[in-house]
Amino acid sequence: MTGGLIGLLETAASEPSFAQQLVAAAAQSTDGGGMGSAIGQHDSKNFWDSFGSAAETPDTAPSGVHGRGLFKKPAAAGGSAVASDRVIDYYHYYTDPTTKEKSLRLATSIDPNELMDHEGDISASVNVNGFHMAGEDRATFDQLQSAQLRIDMVQTQSLIPNYLDTMAWMSMAGLFPDKTGKLPPLQDLTFNPSTSGGGKMNQMVLPGGSGQMAVNLSMTHKESMFYSVIKSLSSELGRFSPLIGLPAISVTALKGFCSLYGALEQRTTFLLNSMPKPAYATQAARESAQTGAGLNLVAGDYILVPNAYSAQLVPYLDKLEMRQGYLVPKGSPKTTSVYDLAASLKPDITYLSASLGLKPFVAPPPAASKSSVPVSQTDTPDDSEPAKPASKGPAKSSGTPSGTPAKSGTTRGTKPGA
Repeated sequence: MTGGLIGLLETAASEPSFAQQLVAAAAQSTDGGGMGSAIGQHDSKNFWDSFGSAAETPDTAPSGVHGRGLFKKPAAAGGSAVASDRVIDYYHYYTDPTTKEKSLRLATSIDPNELMDHEGDISASVNVNGFHMAGEDRATFDQLQSAQLRIDMVQTQSLIPNYLDTMAWMSMAGLFPDKTGKLPPLQDLTFNPSTSGGGKMNQMVLPGGSGQMAVNLSMTHKESMFYSVIKSLSSELGRFSPLIGLPAISVTALKGFCSLYGALEQRTTFLLNSMPKPAYATQAARESAQTGAGLNLVAGDYILVPNAYSAQLVPYLDKLEMRQGYLVPKGSPKTTSVYDLAASLKPDITYLSASLGLKPFVAPPPAASKSSVPVSQTDTPDDSEPAKPASKGPAKSSGTPSGTPAKSGTTRGTKPGA
């Protein structure tokens, strides 16, 4: 909770904090002096209230083979709260182990046997490598003049049961047009979520190898009060600019923030829309879930596509390749600009590209005391070495150093040596 409040409450010399601006905007609206109700296609308050409830009580009930169909509008979690044609289809950029050919495939086709063979916890990281808008979406952006990208990762179980609440990470960025009033060039549309406030989304811990993930990209009308808030918080034009990050807050706190966020955003137009979706990074996690619902995730590159554009993309899955975070025709000349190729790509679809990092989580060893610590007697000395006197300084840990990948099968709770 305290870590999350840093991003909400910190005040720069030139501007009030995010929380202060939200309160001021709410007061304006209450007094009738605000800018009125936002004009948008979707009820944000309904969606974010449902989002918080879904994060707090994940729905992991069986729902057939990996959930919904591809081309029909999905009956996604949250019911009418979700913009059904903007619900995300996840595509994985895949290398065939036999032919070594690279192509896109639906992430729902990732087999459980491809997941990490690991019994313990997982450390995850995420980065946004690129963002491409279809023509009709660019026209809407030119009219509304803003977009907000929000990435959420939520634990499904506590790291220390009965002692810690399940935790969540949230990072948000704003996007405003360049000086010409148009969508910024593709080379400026990357975003590292760990730079947003205290997002810490480069070291998210998923106990048991599973969690929930959600990505939402929305556009708020420029006459709304929420627009004025995020505009004043954005430090840059013409690129994704970090707005706020909530690092490892409790899911209960995330639910409260979602309610506040939805109430201020009021109405929005979604480009990408998703409720917290169960995701599994290890074979053990998928097996214990006893359901075909949710995503199997492996480390690598992904393309997030609104369901409305999936039918257009499917015929091109083996005809496209990824370069610098963008889709380009396979075999395109290396001398041609990636951004020129991506901008003129057919099919003309909206998508977000992201890279996902996954590795076994290794808890950092406890900090050594400044006082003298005796050498542990549990370690068996090498008989070929003469006995050495105990060091006067703190003894080195014989456990795995922080940041060193654990061997497969490592479980949490293993204590490092003294």
